Amino acid sequence: MPSNLIVDNEKANELISANQGCESHNLTQGQLYDLELFLHGNYFPLTGYINHKDFISVQNNYCLDDGSPWSKLLSLEVDTKLQKKINIGNKVELRDSEGVLMAFLTVESIFSFNKKHYFGGLIEGIETPYHVNYQSLRLYQNHNFQGLNTMFICNDIIHKSEINYLRDFFEKTQKKILIQTFFSDPQESSRYLKCIKAALSKLPENSYQLSILPGVPPNDKRTFLNQVIIANNWGIKTLITTQCTKLISQYSSLELINIPKGSKENSFEEVLNELTYLEPPNYKKGITIFFTGLSGSGKSTIAKQLQSTLLDSTRRNVTLLDGDIIRKTLCSGLGFSKEDRLMNLRRISFVSKEICKNGGVVICAPIAPYDEIRKEIRANIEKNSIFILVHVNTTLEECEKRDRKGLYARARSGEIKEFTGVSDPYEIPKDAEIELNTEGRTAESCCEDVIFYLKKSGLY
Repeated sequence: MPSNLIVDNEKANELISANQGCESHNLTQGQLYDLELFLHGNYFPLTGYINHKDFISVQNNYCLDDGSPWSKLLSLEVDTKLQKKINIGNKVELRDSEGVLMAFLTVESIFSFNKKHYFGGLIEGIETPYHVNYQSLRLYQNHNFQGLNTMFICNDIIHKSEINYLRDFFEKTQKKILIQTFFSDPQESSRYLKCIKAALSKLPENSYQLSILPGVPPNDKRTFLNQVIIANNWGIKTLITTQCTKLISQYSSLELINIPKGSKENSFEEVLNELTYLEPPNYKKGITIFFTGLSGSGKSTIAKQLQSTLLDSTRRNVTLLDGDIIRKTLCSGLGFSKEDRLMNLRRISFVSKEICKNGGVVICAPIAPYDEIRKEIRANIEKNSIFILVHVNTTLEECEKRDRKGLYARARSGEIKEFTGVSDPYEIPKDAEIELNTEGRTAESCCEDVIFYLKKSGLY
């Protein structure tokens, strides 16, 4: 069994004592999932984040620099501030979202790729993430895979045809099957797991072992191959999958069995009943209405009008997250550098997603000038809710005329640095569901365009 990367208590105390005051990195949720798999030895033979040579080799050739098969780009992405402070040989604390010290990273490689900054180096684990549920299904923690050499990667709901194949496979071979699924967001994943269990109830109890991994299901060939490499570390010899296996056959010695993917139209009633909670109809889903546009374009005024209209005409809870107010409350302390603005938007995204998960409507009105972060927010919210991008397409000249706060004048004089539209770009969205030109129009008129879209889409 691959050894884990967690040090003993004596070594942990030594590390903490010797590295008081060293720089810290707050792990994203995805990075925390990866760190947990590192700490429990699931990324064997790696003992830490990969260096620049390995990163480029994995990117181009799906293998480490020494030729070992690998597919996931497991270097630690960090922000510019931290990257500038760290030198080779420095230690960095790795902390979770609550500030708990999870591990130390000894930095052995510092590099940039596609305008992002990365560290590579040795990981020494101090503590593993705490989980309150499904402990018996977390086989990855102690590598409890004895007697299991066949795996079915479950990255979607299991339907009748897949269950029938798994039952036939077990009856013919008498090989117990590891059903590998994934757990990330507690609310969404718990509902998803109920669907999986409902389908598995149609199999003999002794024919399978359910297992969960921290993280999201493989959604591309690189992350899917990464799961295969992990399975190989567990001693799995046969993989049953509904995914395309062309890449896997190139880089893995596992026996591959492709089966057709099932469909909702041919599923068990028990699964369909659970799906009504996992995938509610659109009119019951949470909605994020996300206004973007230059300062002074009219976003906040229209957003306030829209909130008032929806509160008067529906029974749904409607929350307004105005850009200026959010900056003074949820995001106080952040500046206006690009990194701080991205953090501001990610916090808005987090709050919006939480509201939407409970069926609420949230209206956001930040500037959100960058296409990449808007797409990131959309992808984050659209997993289980509705996302509507509204581009308030008011010209820069008009916005400057309306400048009640004098911000444009201060930006033109150089007093305000990195001001959107003057010294920092605004990337015009090409994927907006609604475009509003506010010149010569009232807020009520613009609001009516949004309401019309909601009615047309069956959301109002």
